[in-house]
Amino acid sequence: MFKIFNKKQNYNNKIIFISPDINSGGSENILFNLAQTKNKNDILLISLTDIGYYGSILRKQGYKIYSLNMKKNVSAFFKIFYLLILIIRFKPRIIQTWLYHANLIGGIAAKLLGVKQIYWTIHHDFEYRNLYMKLEMRILVFLSYIIPNKIIYGSNPVKNNHVSNGYFKEKSIVINNGVSTSKFRPIPKLRDSIRKDLNINKHCLLLGNIARYNPLKDHETLLKALIILKNKDINFKCLLIGNGLSNKNRELKIKVKNYGLQDKVILYGKTHKINKIINAFDINILTSKKECSPISLIESMSSGIPCISTNVGNAIELIGDSGWVVNISDHNAIAKLIMDINLDKNILKIKSKIARKRVEDFYPIEKMINKYEKLYR
Repeated sequence: MFKIFNKKQNYNNKIIFISPDINSGGSENILFNLAQTKNKNDILLISLTDIGYYGSILRKQGYKIYSLNMKKNVSAFFKIFYLLILIIRFKPRIIQTWLYHANLIGGIAAKLLGVKQIYWTIHHDFEYRNLYMKLEMRILVFLSYIIPNKIIYGSNPVKNNHVSNGYFKEKSIVINNGVSTSKFRPIPKLRDSIRKDLNINKHCLLLGNIARYNPLKDHETLLKALIILKNKDINFKCLLIGNGLSNKNRELKIKVKNYGLQDKVILYGKTHKINKIINAFDINILTSKKECSPISLIESMSSGIPCISTNVGNAIELIGDSGWVVNISDHNAIAKLIMDINLDKNILKIKSKIARKRVEDFYPIEKMINKYEKLYR
């Protein structure tokens, strides 16, 4: 281990954030909001791959950002060497890494260079989808006893799953996600204008789904629920928002067509105006098989939109009595809930107020930021 920082330097306020990318996902959203609370001269952001959406915004705002464009080939060795140089030059007191790949690569680099405060951040459930990830997870379990001072989880269920799979329990802390209640708020006039743009009348039950196109998000279950609603002649539309949920996705388009849902499903795709689009929803639906602490649920609730979610991550804790939680892959339960809601839509107004109040009380972004600030002291 190389001791590159003297005692005087250890009392500075400099922080390096290392992430696989700084794109527009949920964990990247947290990193983005956290970075904006810091003095531009006190932080350095390093992406192992490309800068991404949030990284581009931060760079325009004057933050120092480096992208390593790391690939799985021999050039990775030189990228890691460059990472070490960046750390040596910046002389941080704290290095915080985000997600598995950064926890591994950034964590080892920080430890080798003698950084005193190293924090791992985990914003997804314990999983491995292939042999490479299985090996990586084994290594991370072992290193969790050696490298990080703290392991920050986005929810208690995810912490418990990692600990039960071998992660060091005594280093574990939970910092719940938070959202800006001023950015995500009910704006009634947007409901009508956005629906008009989408050619959806005010009597139509508009269902929303915010997720990337990925098997873990289980859009199959959502589509199966929509088939039931269509067969029951429910007046509805479903807006699919996220990366890969556009008409460019041929696989998804064929699936929607085969289910006979072309007139019911709108493939909206990726948007960076989700805080506005949400206002057109009646209900937000999450059908994931795995999650940590779904930011889309909190954003919707903050906007006064009740949610239906599968029982993943801390969805039960987030939603409370402001919405509904069903078992994973239970399309029948989702369809039944929506049909019941359709019979008495007044329940949506009641749940809307509860949802907004719940975020204001428990999940405002200020509360999340304060917990990170206490950790950095």
